[in-house]
Amino acid sequence: MIKRKSIKFENKPYSLNWRNNDLIDWVGGGNIYSLSGEFKFNGRGYSYKFDNAIQSDNGEYSVIYETLGTKGLLLKNGEILRELNRSYYQASAYEFPISFVKLENNEYAIIHCPNEYNLIEIENIESGLKLTSEIRKPVDCFHSRLRVNKSNSILINAGWLWHPYGILNIYNINNALKDNSIFDKHSVELPINSEICSAEFLNNNLIFISSTKDEPLNDEELNDIINLNPGQIGLYSINENKFIKKITVNYTLGTLIPIDENLIIDLYEHPKLIDVNTGKIIQKFEDINTGKQDGSIIHHIEKIPPIAVDIFNRRIAIGTDNTIEILTWK
Repeated sequence: MIKRKSIKFENKPYSLNWRNNDLIDWVGGGNIYSLSGEFKFNGRGYSYKFDNAIQSDNGEYSVIYETLGTKGLLLKNGEILRELNRSYYQASAYEFPISFVKLENNEYAIIHCPNEYNLIEIENIESGLKLTSEIRKPVDCFHSRLRVNKSNSILINAGWLWHPYGILNIYNINNALKDNSIFDKHSVELPINSEICSAEFLNNNLIFISSTKDEPLNDEELNDIINLNPGQIGLYSINENKFIKKITVNYTLGTLIPIDENLIIDLYEHPKLIDVNTGKIIQKFEDINTGKQDGSIIHHIEKIPPIAVDIFNRRIAIGTDNTIEILTWK
């Protein structure tokens, strides 16, 4: 079961990332929120409407950005390395596409779409050198919720196509760095017959994927046992290209936080612990607002509260108006 701890703070965080056993607000200038209740003001400020942040696995690099804008800042230990941009096209509708990756030479890079909405590029953090070519012919795809597995070998993109319709693409990073055209194609062979709302790694091979209740891609395949169909949670194996398990649920799904092969936390409206074998909600925290995100297109919903996920140490932090809620599990 999930345990909860509420810590009161007078200073509301703009963003949250874990830093050992503390939480850091990079958007707020690097302010520190201790789990003991102490607050440390850093003093930095940015004269722009940044509202979100991601952090590299070693905590050295971070990116602050405007979720529904075009501007970001790449930071190293809190100091600005350079500005980042993304394509203006539909930028006010969907989540800023950005992720870190650690390359085979142990150097860090960022994955983003600085020039075209449908063109994934990888750029060395320190030098700014682009490791991918801009002269390509990508398919029409809005890249958005980018995730990299722990081994830094696979990238997933829970983005969308113009209808709009949420889709999932899976890329082998090392292969795509050698042949950039891999980034420019759809993963058409995936056993998915539904609109995707979330995809998150459980481990290097397994991905939990959730789907919306909207119409299937193919009505004739709606009742098959192979594909992920509308209103389902599925555990997908990259190596086997099949779903290990899937379950249909009667409630709206949002962002997933995998715990193990049997349990996930879903963040639509509020945190809820779900048994993915039965679809039963085991535990829920209805008084903690986690927003109504059910895909990468979020212009129509209220701002999502700052949330920091720490899968390795089995905990998440959620910022509210006057507290930070810490949820932990065994």
